[in-house]
Amino acid sequence: MKAKKLSAFILAVMLVLSLGTTAFAAGSTEATVPVTLTVANEYRAVNVTVPASLPVYVINGTVVTADNAKITNNSKTGAIQVTGIKVTDGAYKVGSYDSFSGSKTIALKINGCVTTGAGNMSIPGGAFPVIAAGGNQILTYYAKVSGDAPNADNVQAANVVFTISIAD
Repeated sequence: MKAKKLSAFILAVMLVLSLGTTAFAAGSTEATVPVTLTVANEYRAVNVTVPASLPVYVINGTVVTADNAKITNNSKTGAIQVTGIKVTDGAYKVGSYDSFSGSKTIALKINGCVTTGAGNMSIPGGAFPVIAAGGNQILTYYAKVSGDAPNADNVQAANVVFTISIAD
């Protein structure tokens, strides 16, 4: 038992001596200490600009939408893609674009994707292609608004949530 304690003590003393740096010099000494760097990038940032709003106007019964809406990939490298669209109710109820009806209702069609009510929109192939670094994707959208819409300005009729992912 004493032999084990003695050998453990000797190993501990040797470890302490090996970790310390002793300098014997007349006036000064230099010690070089390495700087270790570890980089663990688990994700790439998405740098994208989406429209602040998708304006819809009803002028004398005709629905008009903007023709300059787009999603821009501001990254210098790496592509992105719209992988999900969700529409939620605002001041109006989100309805079905293909079978539109209802009071105080709005329905949307964005790049060929149509609302069927509030919630996730189905994205058919080709509706949102990959957007290369520095590129953009034009948003072509249409709306249907129920005929009972009163005169108003800047009503938040619905909300559109785009999910944008890195395209590898």
